[in-house]
Amino acid sequence: MVALQPFDFSRWPIAVSDLPADTYLVGGAVRDALLGRINSCPDLDFIVPRDAIALTQKLADKYKAGLVVLDRQRQIARLVFANTTVDIAQRHGETLLTDLSDRDFRLNAIAYDIHHHHIVDPLGGLLDLQRRQIHYVAPENLAADPLRLLRAYRQAAQLQFTITPETRQVIQTLAPQLRRVAPERVRVELSYFLSALESAPYLTLAFRDGVLAVWLPSVTEERITHYHALESTLGNFPFPALWPALTTSIAATTAPGEPQRRTLVALAKLTCLVNASDRQAAEELTALTYTTDEIRIVQVLCRLLNHWLVPLEQPLNREQAFYLFRAAGSYFPAFVALALSRGIPKAHLVPLVKGWLDPKDAIAHPPQLVRGADLVEVFQVSPGPRVGELLRAVEAAQARGEIRDRPQALAYVAEILGGSRQPRHT
Repeated sequence: MVALQPFDFSRWPIAVSDLPADTYLVGGAVRDALLGRINSCPDLDFIVPRDAIALTQKLADKYKAGLVVLDRQRQIARLVFANTTVDIAQRHGETLLTDLSDRDFRLNAIAYDIHHHHIVDPLGGLLDLQRRQIHYVAPENLAADPLRLLRAYRQAAQLQFTITPETRQVIQTLAPQLRRVAPERVRVELSYFLSALESAPYLTLAFRDGVLAVWLPSVTEERITHYHALESTLGNFPFPALWPALTTSIAATTAPGEPQRRTLVALAKLTCLVNASDRQAAEELTALTYTTDEIRIVQVLCRLLNHWLVPLEQPLNREQAFYLFRAAGSYFPAFVALALSRGIPKAHLVPLVKGWLDPKDAIAHPPQLVRGADLVEVFQVSPGPRVGELLRAVEAAQARGEIRDRPQALAYVAEILGGSRQPRHT
């Protein structure tokens, strides 16, 4: 045991005195503290000798926290606070060593005695931290929960550690077993992976070791190259005013954990890993239980890449820019990052970015000059396909700059209906 007190208990959402004797902190919070990666609100994982769910319920009542039972049979529950979570699990086996010996990697099998301020490291996790490496506890532990195979690369990306050759060999053998893992668990692991700032080298290893094949079957060396290019672009992004839109959570909930990692940046990265066809991309993401909103965003980005990269090799004219903004909508910042990563000159994007950032820009944020109800009311056009044709004609004229306000739009429709003007379609 190593004497140490790397934690500021005052920042924890629960008091240490509320936890029984023989309670140990384990997992990422211990690892990160030992690495000096201090988080003001770390997610905490405790193991207790008995009655974990009953204890968690008692703490939920005391601290007015949310309660989620994660595994009733194994006695694992979670407290949900505004900015963090606290997992409490019943010790697996008769001793602490038995529990730690069932874990995935040695650096995650370090325990901290919260009452006596001792680090317990029976498996050599501290040495792995010093060597900045990830090594399995036992091959059978990885086989017992194949999600741990993907987790090795995700944690290596977050920590910028290496994965030992022995561990990679075991993972390569077990990789097909990932099909046994529930898709929502894979999605959560991917969310953490995609949120890492420098994940491309580790994603490449995961691809080459066969870890991505089951759930991301469209990944190829070319798409991995796109991923590398995008991450490099994001690391030197030339439009800082777009950064808040790229990094703000798109999830409806503000609960801690995975939703905070669901951003346009993460979805832009995901676009590099799924099929280039928006339809097939949707099928792959549906299988991974991504939300309808996330799937729609990836589909939009796929369509933008398929249709707008070639035109953007030259500066866009007004009409082209109008329709690009219309197609991209609020996801335009992600498309900018993707376009830069695919070699589109920054100079061709500068005027578009300026327009998108200006809420009064009539090309980037065009007002709707007329609606279908206006055509029915003003011109007595019968509801149906003709209304849609007229609205598209007005939009095309607006895109060309021929009309700019409602009176001009109504006059334009009157000319079409009077036969003096033929609508031009784009």
